[in-house]
Amino acid sequence: MRRHAHFIWTPRQKIDYDVTFRSLLVGGAIRRDEGVNRWFLFRRCFDLPQVPSAATLRIFADSRYQLFVNGVRVGRGPGRASPAFARVDEYDLKAALQSGTNVVAVLVHVYGVDTAWYETVKDYTQSIFGDGGLYVYGEFRCDNRMTLLASDESWRVVQCAAWKGDAPRSGWGQGFIEDHDARKIAPDWMHTSFDDTDWDAAQPQLRVADDLDRAKGWGDIQPFPTLLTREIAHMAEREVQPVRVISVNGVAATSSLPLERRIYEEPFEAIRSAVVNNEIACLTAGPDSMHVQTSPDQDVSLLIEFSRRHAGYPFIEVEALGGEVFEVAVAETVPGEYVANRAVVARVSRESYLDCAQLFRYVARPGVQRFEKFDWTGVKFLQLAIRNAPAGVRVIRVGSVETHYPVKNEGRFECSDVFLNQLWIRGRYTTLHCTHDAWEDCPGREKRQWLGDGIVHFLIDAAAFGSSSQAVDRQFLRQAAESQRTDGLLQMFAPGDHHNGGVIIPDFNLHWICAARHYLLHTGDVATIAQILPAVQRSLAWFERQSDQRGLMVDVPHWHFIEWARVGRSGESFAINALLVGALQAAVVLAEAVGYDRVAVEYRQWSERVRSALRLRHFDHKREVFVDSVDPASGRQLPNVSQQSNALAILFGIAEPEEVAPIVARIMDESLLRRTATPPVTLVADPFDPTTDVVRCNTYFSHFLYAALGKAGRFDLAVHDMRRLYGDMLATGTETLWESIEPVASLCHAFSATAVYQLSAHVLGVSPLAPGFTVARVAPQCADLAWARGAYPTPWGPLEVEWSRVGLAGRIQVRLGVPSGVTVRFVAPAGWQREPASGEYASDEITAGSHTLQVVPCGSD
Repeated sequence: MRRHAHFIWTPRQKIDYDVTFRSLLVGGAIRRDEGVNRWFLFRRCFDLPQVPSAATLRIFADSRYQLFVNGVRVGRGPGRASPAFARVDEYDLKAALQSGTNVVAVLVHVYGVDTAWYETVKDYTQSIFGDGGLYVYGEFRCDNRMTLLASDESWRVVQCAAWKGDAPRSGWGQGFIEDHDARKIAPDWMHTSFDDTDWDAAQPQLRVADDLDRAKGWGDIQPFPTLLTREIAHMAEREVQPVRVISVNGVAATSSLPLERRIYEEPFEAIRSAVVNNEIACLTAGPDSMHVQTSPDQDVSLLIEFSRRHAGYPFIEVEALGGEVFEVAVAETVPGEYVANRAVVARVSRESYLDCAQLFRYVARPGVQRFEKFDWTGVKFLQLAIRNAPAGVRVIRVGSVETHYPVKNEGRFECSDVFLNQLWIRGRYTTLHCTHDAWEDCPGREKRQWLGDGIVHFLIDAAAFGSSSQAVDRQFLRQAAESQRTDGLLQMFAPGDHHNGGVIIPDFNLHWICAARHYLLHTGDVATIAQILPAVQRSLAWFERQSDQRGLMVDVPHWHFIEWARVGRSGESFAINALLVGALQAAVVLAEAVGYDRVAVEYRQWSERVRSALRLRHFDHKREVFVDSVDPASGRQLPNVSQQSNALAILFGIAEPEEVAPIVARIMDESLLRRTATPPVTLVADPFDPTTDVVRCNTYFSHFLYAALGKAGRFDLAVHDMRRLYGDMLATGTETLWESIEPVASLCHAFSATAVYQLSAHVLGVSPLAPGFTVARVAPQCADLAWARGAYPTPWGPLEVEWSRVGLAGRIQVRLGVPSGVTVRFVAPAGWQREPASGEYASDEITAGSHTLQVVPCGSD
């Protein structure tokens, strides 16, 4: 987008004019340290002759902002992005503006450090300006008069002391615990009536070049020289209230504990000198409220539960005299939530993977007030500690602003098995709360956009949300490409605190390429594929450089992940070489779509070379499976066999058709399957003999296992495995699916929701065969189900499928609703055939309209 204004910032953060063309050439960029965890308030008043007929405002801030117009919050942002590809948000402010005086106010939080979703500027502009910056440009039309609002010296700014700058971080990759004193911020600072004359005039972030610099071609310097328009929608938000108070306890006040430990570790005791009345009133908005009075030696703590785990901004509303302290910690679970007969007195805990403290402390000012956590997180339980309220305080309510990407439920699935229906619905809900300004692994512990998770996340989105999630799907592909390193590898997550040359997962690059193929088939968006294809080529070039004379990668460097399981990875690793075959097959489709025919031929030949080498060296003819690893020097097959490797062999056609059934029989033999422990995500392990046993998939790689079983025509085994893998989990009543089958890691994790896609793709049987879903395959697999029905979204509208078993003869009746623009190729289940038909139903290619097909066992008259 074209820039219409400068960035502005506080004049107290001086522009460094000593950074020059020469100094940068000699010494390079030197990072400035202006401090971390800083908060700034910006205001700009202006007059309008009337309510505008059109009003657009564009805004970007480093790091995150909240936007207020005339005292009302109208937005948060910006969406996550690399600073080299900053995305500018746009708002329609027509309904927020008024005739007369208006004010636009912005709260800006500058992290000053990389987080799981944010990257500090690393180039020379940071050496000149430091961290932070605000860009605003508004156009407000009143009849034929246009009022412009630019970020310039007319804005007022102050660094806000209400938030303590030395507060600790919430956890690995997270932002900062908010330690906020409401007495240090004017409650009306975002209103037109507020007097900001003692604030500073904002300073444009502009270093003007002198004549000598201009003679060299070195012009004016501004931060964030590249500004792009945000591609995705703003998040949906709604307030949700908790459903019950689990416990009310006295607290033996222990002020010696630091903020990040205190609410978790202070000893509970019976209420003695403190007073708590009407605690359930804090659950809902209304005339009643909870009254709490603390004593010098006893504070009060409540544990409160929401009906469902969700991503949200927890908040409190209170009426206070001033100086009362409220600490709020939220978590997606409490210890023992899924343990029978857990203790009645429970509390949130930091005893979880990565030890995050999703917490704020709020010191009240006099009067009625509300405080809300700045960053969203995973919420189900809320611990409220109340301190320093000897005269009593009124807690009006506690709650959470639930937030997620504004998708529509375009897909549907239902069948005769209630368990599978619940699995599909809970998987969709899980994925919804892992979809915000990017695809996330989980909303609480990390909020990272991991590349490897993306292939599962995209297909769930495609089956459940269809076109309504396409913008964030497309952004995932682009942001991965934007993160590409000089060696060709993409960061293992992006954007975020990947540290550029830090730890990296090569196999995630291959998943990203496969995800791009799925995206093309589902959307037909060739323009995006053309944009990212050079990154695909550079990434694959890295893998080519790692290959030996046989075409196989050996002892792959960096983090050779695959999944949380003890898959054989040494020497010639089957799994990652098989993923390379799949990525090359996907790259053929991508290259052909944009007319790179020569490249497509090269990738097709390369994939066949790798496939042939894997078949020659990894197939164990005695056990009729592929082994995980081969010693590259001797060619000796190591004994380890896994579902992971053999699922990929089926999925990417490395196994010949006649080998598929024996492979399936072995890797789905329950007597041979063993769980392997890979802490911290999988803790429980079975005894394992690599000469006979088979490594079992965990939640992540079950996606590829189920897809392989579907391709093999044995989705009945996938259905059986879903009941095993998720049966105990759903029996707990959990609303979301866990990262592990044990409740030990994230309890809301998108890659565990693969059943949403799998059931739609294999029980309904829908998959795209051509870019843009112009040709679709419908090949239902009935498993042990009596019926199934649903809709799979396409760019042309939903493709409706309904089938049911009819009568004692075992006939299956299939009804199809095919949208205009789609041609369906119908494939009967293995062992079944279309009943002889005539007329429009004689062909296996079915065009738009409603159709009823009859399927009978093979050999039936």
